[in-house]
Amino acid sequence: MGRHIVTGPEVGHWVMNQTGGGYHAERSEAIGLHDGEKLVCGTVYENWNQRSIVCHIVFHAQMTKKYLAAIFHYPFMVCDVDKIIAPITSDNSKAVRLVKKMGFLEEARIKDAAPTGDIVLFTLARESCRFLGDRYGKVLPQTASNA
Repeated sequence: MGRHIVTGPEVGHWVMNQTGGGYHAERSEAIGLHDGEKLVCGTVYENWNQRSIVCHIVFHAQMTKKYLAAIFHYPFMVCDVDKIIAPITSDNSKAVRLVKKMGFLEEARIKDAAPTGDIVLFTLARESCRFLGDRYGKVLPQTASNA
């Protein structure tokens, strides 16, 4: 069956169950990567205010080019935001490495705001997003249904 991109509340619930957050399907969107048996990656978007949007990313496998194209196409091209904000707890070194590799920069740190340390706000501006260019944009199908 292969990997494919999925959307819907089940993706949002899966992501938020793993991050410890609450998911409100009516106020959020979610994009997942399914390997034929289970979700292996998921991204939830919330708190869209026309200029920025907050995202939460969970990954248990390597992301495909189509998935990367989809998770950056949605906030920048569909929601038309200028910036994505990714709050991550300071002790989550795996997530910190991932977002830095994606091009996010640490913009703010809220001391002792999480049960296990700080909440670090990483941001990615549209003009800095390499996933919107030809390399990734050409792999995104019109329906974004296959990874």
